[in-house]
Amino acid sequence: MKSYLAVFKESASFLASRYGVSIVATVLGVLIVFALLYPVLFVVITSILRGNVIARGIEDIYKYGLSIEHYVTAITDQAFYSSLQVSILVSALTIITSLLVITPAAYGFSRFKFWGKDTMLFAYLVMSQVGGGFGVAAIVALFVFLARLHSMGIPTLGNPFILPLIYTANQVPFQTWLLKSYFDALPKELDEASFIDGASWSQIVFKIVLPASKSAMIIIAMFAFMAAWGEFLIASFLKVNTLAKYIYETAVGPGQQINWSYFAAQAILFALPIVVLYAVAQRYIGEAMRYGAVKG
Repeated sequence: MKSYLAVFKESASFLASRYGVSIVATVLGVLIVFALLYPVLFVVITSILRGNVIARGIEDIYKYGLSIEHYVTAITDQAFYSSLQVSILVSALTIITSLLVITPAAYGFSRFKFWGKDTMLFAYLVMSQVGGGFGVAAIVALFVFLARLHSMGIPTLGNPFILPLIYTANQVPFQTWLLKSYFDALPKELDEASFIDGASWSQIVFKIVLPASKSAMIIIAMFAFMAAWGEFLIASFLKVNTLAKYIYETAVGPGQQINWSYFAAQAILFALPIVVLYAVAQRYIGEAMRYGAVKG
């Protein structure tokens, strides 16, 4: 039998190794978080420095002093407020349109068999991964097409109601795959039992499937919101004054001088809805990941 001293040494060695790993993992996690938040910290400091300067170190706080003047200027600017209203409208319509288009498409791919299903899913997968130069060329072609329609009397330029349709079309391939994966995890027997009990397809989808897929719906809505809220290139082409476009255009002041502090304050205000959204939806994101709705 082992002596008590040997047992004690083994136990001490095990605890030391266990706590050593925990300490190393904690330190590594803190360093990673600090590295990620370090740029954000300097943006926040820049936004509250007096004057038009960019923070180069903590000592700038004592050199220039702190003020919320840039935030006050931003929220009291009528153009900023007007652009914010347009962005909220575009984002809300994008969420609604995405849910109305993607939900039945994902349900159909998950539950039914039809000719060309695998080909369409493969095409969706390819389109969801397309980017780079092809994506830029597609944007240019889209702008030319919409400009032609505008010249024919159809109001496509400067029309905020066009953007949700474009953003939704861009979201359909990836989010259809995402939601289909979630629907695949739901038992088909639930649908079949409801259909035998006399429920229509619309009742099955809206009263049974969707309530059971609340987490996935929130993820879809969140992705749709972020796609509409943060995009400014297409909005600039179509001359729709969204908040992202407004911040981009007002970053440079007279004489091609960048208004660093004002731009930083606008960027912080612009990022707040995304931060709040992630904080509120964190529980649903975790649940959706456990059920396989979010797959890289």
